[in-house]
Amino acid sequence: TLWFNTGTLCNIECIDCYIESSPTNDRLVYLTLDEMKAYLDEIERDGLNTREIAFTGGEPFMNPDMNAMAGEALSRGYEVLILTNAMRPMMRKSMRAGLLDLQATYPGKITMRISVDHWSEELHDTERGKGTFAKTIEGMEWLRDNGFTMAVAGRSVFGDSDADSRAGYAAFFEHHSF
Repeated sequence: TLWFNTGTLCNIECIDCYIESSPTNDRLVYLTLDEMKAYLDEIERDGLNTREIAFTGGEPFMNPDMNAMAGEALSRGYEVLILTNAMRPMMRKSMRAGLLDLQATYPGKITMRISVDHWSEELHDTERGKGTFAKTIEGMEWLRDNGFTMAVAGRSVFGDSDADSRAGYAAFFEHHSF
């Protein structure tokens, strides 16, 4: 897997963000499509054994080139993994349209890894901000309804035992039909 950080801008500001992403942190400027292409060219030139191109951030869908970069990777035969909070940037009309085009052209080749900091709304919102859980669920439902493969990046924190976390996430998936 070759990982790309698309930039540090994010639509929210999480308490424990590893790079302090926020709506105002643009220390790491947006990765461009041309910059990404150069790395893909290098993989192909050197015959590297790369099968997946992954995108993280900040929030990758803040980057206006996100769908184009995913499309470039897919067109070259790679699978694509996008780490996202599945909120407003991804849910903008233009982003959704682009994702639907990619999904139709490359079915089953895109995986969205959604950050869910806790299976309970209250504790998720403690980490990510009030109202974020509901917005994430809305985005996940849209992804589910449109046939996208999803994975959840969940955490065992807030004093939960491993058994409590497993049971909590199991109930989360069952309740939301993911």
